[in-house]
Amino acid sequence: MTAESMTPYEAIVSKRDLRMYTAEPIADESMARILQAGRMAGSAKNVEANRLIVITDQAVQDALVKAGDFASWIGSSATIIGFASPASELRLFDVGRQAQNMMIAAHDEGIGTCPVTLGHADVTRAAVGLPNDWVMPMVITLGYPVEDHPDSPLKRQRVSLDELVRHDRWS
Repeated sequence: MTAESMTPYEAIVSKRDLRMYTAEPIADESMARILQAGRMAGSAKNVEANRLIVITDQAVQDALVKAGDFASWIGSSATIIGFASPASELRLFDVGRQAQNMMIAAHDEGIGTCPVTLGHADVTRAAVGLPNDWVMPMVITLGYPVEDHPDSPLKRQRVSLDELVRHDRWS
């Protein structure tokens, strides 16, 4: 863990999606903790159908760029982790739980991340060699953040709790 490990709450509220990374590979010890955090996420009915594909090969990363409509930058990450599942067992909530666990664990390690939806299943399947009955609807990118990472052009204030939360009923 980082020298000054964050509390879970601090990690959650301070994590930001980053899309620019250094070329430094992810340390093996950090990657092991990140993958373990994903493994420990809950799974609907304990099915645990998802499999993780750790992608560091540049040719595979470049092929995945074409699998998403907003993924032109993903090949510049040190590592991409894909969430693969048999199409008949896909539970997007489970994918999200795994991804969030891993992104928070990475943040605590000083590693930047960003989730990316892959909308072109055939391109994704070909890029990573998935069987025809498997899908990989999303990936997360990982890398050590560049020091002068610019703010996102989409940066904005979060919706206030008063606007976000309703109690008992909508109105």
